[in-house]
Amino acid sequence: MERYSDIAVFVSVVEAGSFTAAAEALELSKAAVSKYVGRLEKRLGARLLNRTTRRLTLTEAGQALYERASGAIADLAAAESAVAELADAPRGRLRVTAPAHFGEAFLAPLFAAFRKRYPDIQLDVDLDNRIVDLVEEGFDVGLRITRLDSGSMVARKLADIRMVTVASPEYLERHGTPREPMDLREHECLLYNLDRVPGEWRYRRGLDRLISVRVSGGFRCNSDGALKRAALDGIGILRFPELFVQEELRDGRLVAVLGEYEMHKVTLSAVFPTRAHLAPKVRVFVDFLVEHFERRGWCRR
Repeated sequence: MERYSDIAVFVSVVEAGSFTAAAEALELSKAAVSKYVGRLEKRLGARLLNRTTRRLTLTEAGQALYERASGAIADLAAAESAVAELADAPRGRLRVTAPAHFGEAFLAPLFAAFRKRYPDIQLDVDLDNRIVDLVEEGFDVGLRITRLDSGSMVARKLADIRMVTVASPEYLERHGTPREPMDLREHECLLYNLDRVPGEWRYRRGLDRLISVRVSGGFRCNSDGALKRAALDGIGILRFPELFVQEELRDGRLVAVLGEYEMHKVTLSAVFPTRAHLAPKVRVFVDFLVEHFERRGWCRR
């Protein structure tokens, strides 16, 4: 690295006009500045400066080096300044990944308000149900609805979301209503392919022991939207985040069953690679989501 520090000191001497002025600007001794320049001249095998008692002048070699080096150092300074600006204010490109149905139904309506509040942040949103590697794929933040594993990612909990078991009135009229979890084994159940254990639904009533039920059915999918559509069309019974079916439960298009049994809750979290030096663009985006979720009561805490 001393090769580059020697060049940086040389450029400072030229721009300051003297060893003394450069030493003051760099907060070094005049002897140290002279040492840097002398070491550079020795390594290059060329005199770079003509020194007199009154002034410094560049040799031909010195002029060539200065013209190339000063531009490079200016570029480095500009890069450092750009990074400092990004660290000081919320700006720049923000890459976000989120589950498809959640993103379409709950994030998309917020984007206009977020861009209005933070016009210097450019949103780049990827909606996909797979769990992406944020670091490997270059995402700044991910929204996840799951039980999170401990790992290298930092997660900020946004809300707990109840899971509910639902079906259409038409399905229940044709096939009957399950009264206890084990009854589900006799029903068509709609399965989410990306569950940790597809086909295993767990329930608990009060302090009773955990009940694990193996369910099956003729429709599996990795899309929340398609699964909800299947439930609305009467294909089968669905285990689903309550957040996603609040409207359908209110208007009666879907009916909750097994209400006396509790299912595990899943966590809505904002996940990012590290807490150290968290970029302002990430911080304000997560704070913005918290603000809106709490205001609208979308999730039960």
